[in-house]
Amino acid sequence: MSLTRFTVLYGKLEGAAGKFSRDPSGYLSIEAGIFRQKGLEVSWQHVQGTEERYRRLESGAADISLVVGRASLQHFLESGTTRLIGSSMNSCPYFLIVEAGIDEVRDLKEKSIACREGTARVSPIARTLQEKGGLELGKDLVLKMPEGDQDAFNMLMSREVQAALLPRPFAFVGEERGFHRIGNWPQVVDDPLPVTLETMEKTLREREKDLAAFLEAHSEGIRYLKAQRDKTIRMLGHRFGLSPVLAAKTFDEYLILLDDRLTIDLKHLEKLLAQVAPDRPGGGRKLASEWIIPGVLRC
Repeated sequence: MSLTRFTVLYGKLEGAAGKFSRDPSGYLSIEAGIFRQKGLEVSWQHVQGTEERYRRLESGAADISLVVGRASLQHFLESGTTRLIGSSMNSCPYFLIVEAGIDEVRDLKEKSIACREGTARVSPIARTLQEKGGLELGKDLVLKMPEGDQDAFNMLMSREVQAALLPRPFAFVGEERGFHRIGNWPQVVDDPLPVTLETMEKTLREREKDLAAFLEAHSEGIRYLKAQRDKTIRMLGHRFGLSPVLAAKTFDEYLILLDDRLTIDLKHLEKLLAQVAPDRPGGGRKLASEWIIPGVLRC
């Protein structure tokens, strides 16, 4: 059977969490021959830098890019040239990571906590601190809102703050460095659509059949990864240099959130829109009609 070449790009999380890929399932799928069964010869390529991945998409050197939703939406709003064909993770709630000596939310009194600004402004952090610890934000503790998750992580590592709300890969690194999580912190701070599958409008027109085959295979590949814990842990060690402990934690508490349906939940799309472009008229449904291919939105 002749195979069609197909290129997928992904980036690693920047900075201290640079060992992590948001969706590494393609490596196992290639090894297991899942893409070949659908007639595709897939190249799963690490390309660091969102702009470089867009350049390759636009030039036709790549077919799909795996991008965090914040970046993919911003690019669509600026260019109008990309389309979402799915998402392999709709939601990934942040962990509350703290320094030693803080065991409960109430222990944050007279301390500082960091959270990425775009996330913090649309999350019920103040209410949750009141409910869980009886703390009044601004009076009993200070919330610092840096531009990015990496900045919040750095503030915690440098002891500029005593706590931070962090995406899970950053949280895992923090735990390896002696910080720990508050276990009863609820899932109220989220990273909506942390993994989107993006292509160019031109590619969608010209390679519709190949894209459909890829989506079918990728869905199967995610199911395969989630059923192959030991193989996944070994792959994370080999491809990304994760220790067995960190690889196991990544599988059990992060990759398990991968969703083989590859659909996009309207609720999470609206959360993303509230973070990136809250004043854009029409809401999530209008955005979906312009940006997401038919059949992918889940209401």
